[in-house]
Amino acid sequence: MANVRPLQCLNLDTIQQKYFMKFFRTLPDKPATTIRFFDRSDYYSCHGPDADFVAKCVFKSTTVVKIMAPAGSDFELPYVVLSKSNFESFVRDLLLVRNYRVEIYILKGCSTKTSNEWVLEFKGSPGNLAQFEDILYANNDMVAGSALIALHVKQQAKQKVIGISCVDTHERQFLVSEIIDNDFYSELEALIVILSPKECILPTADSQYERIINLLKRNNVVVTTKKKQDFSLEKNDVIQDLNKLLRFSKGQQESANTIPETSKTIALAALGVAIRYLDLVNDSSNHGQYQMKLLNLKRFVHLDAAAVTALNLFPKPGFNMNSPAFRWHCLLGVLDRCRTPQGHRLMAQWIKQPLRNYEMIKDRHDIVECLVDNAQTRSELHDLHLKRLPDILLVIRKLLRKKASLQDIFRLYQVVLRVPKIFQLLEMLENTAIRSVISNPMKDALGDLKLFKAMVEQILDLEAIERGEYLVTHTFNNELKELKKQMDEIVGKMKRLLSKIAGELGLEEGNSIKLDFVGHIGYHFRISLKDETLIRKNSKFQILDAIKGGVRFSNETLTDYNTDFTATKESYQEQQKSIVDEVVRIAIGYVEPWTILNNQIAQLDCFLSFAVAATSAPEPYIRPRLHPEGEGFMKLVRLRHPCIELQEDVNYIANDADFQKDKTMMYIITGPNMGGKSTFIRSVGVAVLMAHVGAFVPCAEADITIVDSILGRIGANDNLSKGLSTFMVEMVETAGVIRTATERSLVIIDELGRGTSTYEGCGIAWSIAEYLAKEKKCFTLFATHFHEITEIADTIKSVYSCHMEAIADKENFTLLYQVQPGVMQKSFGIQVAILANFPKDVVELAQNLYDECEDHYNRLQANNDREGVKVFLDSIDKISNVNPNSDEAVKKMLQDVHTNVRNCNSPYFRNFFPHLYT
Repeated sequence: MANVRPLQCLNLDTIQQKYFMKFFRTLPDKPATTIRFFDRSDYYSCHGPDADFVAKCVFKSTTVVKIMAPAGSDFELPYVVLSKSNFESFVRDLLLVRNYRVEIYILKGCSTKTSNEWVLEFKGSPGNLAQFEDILYANNDMVAGSALIALHVKQQAKQKVIGISCVDTHERQFLVSEIIDNDFYSELEALIVILSPKECILPTADSQYERIINLLKRNNVVVTTKKKQDFSLEKNDVIQDLNKLLRFSKGQQESANTIPETSKTIALAALGVAIRYLDLVNDSSNHGQYQMKLLNLKRFVHLDAAAVTALNLFPKPGFNMNSPAFRWHCLLGVLDRCRTPQGHRLMAQWIKQPLRNYEMIKDRHDIVECLVDNAQTRSELHDLHLKRLPDILLVIRKLLRKKASLQDIFRLYQVVLRVPKIFQLLEMLENTAIRSVISNPMKDALGDLKLFKAMVEQILDLEAIERGEYLVTHTFNNELKELKKQMDEIVGKMKRLLSKIAGELGLEEGNSIKLDFVGHIGYHFRISLKDETLIRKNSKFQILDAIKGGVRFSNETLTDYNTDFTATKESYQEQQKSIVDEVVRIAIGYVEPWTILNNQIAQLDCFLSFAVAATSAPEPYIRPRLHPEGEGFMKLVRLRHPCIELQEDVNYIANDADFQKDKTMMYIITGPNMGGKSTFIRSVGVAVLMAHVGAFVPCAEADITIVDSILGRIGANDNLSKGLSTFMVEMVETAGVIRTATERSLVIIDELGRGTSTYEGCGIAWSIAEYLAKEKKCFTLFATHFHEITEIADTIKSVYSCHMEAIADKENFTLLYQVQPGVMQKSFGIQVAILANFPKDVVELAQNLYDECEDHYNRLQANNDREGVKVFLDSIDKISNVNPNSDEAVKKMLQDVHTNVRNCNSPYFRNFFPHLYT
């Protein structure tokens, strides 16, 4: 369908259209991931290529795109119009889901015939949401963070030092770190996994930043470049900014120079760039609100991005987290049973930051065990109290930006009322870990909020709040007293009118007929649905609406009273405005205890979530026995995968994994496709990570030694958007594993070497397995289809060869999903094809070719014809990888195979294919 060319576009006449199009053509080029909006007061417009993109995303059709083409214009400009609600929801999608940038232009002054001057007023990006918070979180809690990082690399004494700073505007904190890294940036990748930034600022790209940019893009981080000189700020300039932004403790010298973190000069330069990019200093609500911390990587288990993907820790981008499938789609779905937004945020952070400290993990396990054992307290906390708590951080941000209302103050007051009940329940558990980690800090914060509670009770009209009205108590001053008296008199008249109407209708006042108040309607009468016939044809009454609770209606007198009441109430609210401003100003002074209380609520929510996940699993999780780092011992009995066992109609087959230092440190696992190899090795990785974050594990029994890293390479996927082939992705990730792994690591590798020729793939997989077993000596699970690799177990005593059991004959094929000792010599690909309902003639042809190939291969092996084996495997690989739809590719493949066989000195080939040598 052709796009419409309306006679009048966007309420602009022909001259205004021409001026706008002239301006639009002067705009600088932008990437496709930046969307420009034009604010036209009652709606928004997008133009050019953006119009098509917006139409597809918002309206699922390009037919809504119209064309601006005034007479005499030399080009046409597509455009699409968005209502305010569509604009707001789409901006949320762009910034929070798609990781796009947003620009909003507004009209400077009034548009005239000859003036159409637009200016860029608002800019937003995934790591810089400050100007869009009112849109993003107006009716939504902050479930996800939006951290921004800045990086600066310097060469010092032949070492590559990376200064990294992280700004979290939600948590109001700066994190800085300086690390020495290798050419593959393994440590930097671990930092990015831990921080999960949405955006990264780099100096203008040159050769030394190319690999960093590729790494950031692999991890879905938006890259923003700034001039190199921006990273050369004088230290004193950054210190001045920090002196305004940092929150200093009582008695502490109020100078950032006294803080140890500012000695990290490379990271400090990056932090200065981030502060200026976010324009933090020019927003007074940020002054005195930030904390600065040193990020210590050694606190956490090293996770690379490949392991995060391999273990399915988080849902894929764009996945609907409200879908029932979220529960079993990823580990976050299994563990996140939180009831508060702050709990959801902390849970995602904990999964990315598994602990290495034995005592801290033990405390978490102690708390979870106590909550598992006390079902009634757990249920009361989880199902009754926590779900009624607001997102305290969101309210604090409104306070700091002077945009909080009395309703926000009351929401905080409700927290002060509810938390003592939570505290009492926790104290009744008499658990040392709960007391030290949660209860005591919670008690201290409550103590600091006593005066806040008293202020609210003194100033707010709590009776009005029960009616849904947020007012300052009338006793505060004489003006409010007088206005309250007037409102009471009007309400009195309404009640007398209610008695009169009840008598006329023959209904019982306060029972069959009531005087109600609803914010968007005001005062009105309400009767039950069955009494609606009494007023249906009575011209004295106007029916407003009908709801489950009855029919709402009014009459002329009540409408007049309601108008008078609304006007008086507006005067009351205007009179109380200065008082509300003062209440907000005083409330800002309590930000620190509120922040502490928010953190304690989030932690409690996560611990309860772990306990709920453990007790609600198909088979309850158990507490793992933890062993200090370096003991080299791990035993998992009847291990299950927490995601897969939650799927419907799944009867999970549990397996054991037993590692012992110098005895069994590597599992080489063979078996059929779909036989459970990947699931088994993933289940080990997931269980170990769950133990390190403080959760219980899906086993019958578990002994787990603390590891320093969990590294993975699972699956073979192209990364076309990043310009990387399957094999290149595989090699990059495996190189990172080899460089990072130590004897205290857990390594998970699946199907390594499939992206190249069979012979080369087998060689690469063999060498990596042998290197990990001999040199690294780490906990390793190595699943492969290259059965030759299992021969490593014959020469290295710490390697254990096993397979996933399956039973097959000519008629039947059964996957048993059980780990059994020894090698499985077949992958049963044809049997799996039968399970996948391949056409019968295709399966028969495959079986005949397989039998013939196996016959050739066995004869070559029997004759010890190594050169023949090599040529045979290479030929099979070429045949399997050719594009059957390309005659040219098939012809070239046959020529290559023919040439390789003719050039081979294999006696078997010369005897069996003599015609090739004539």
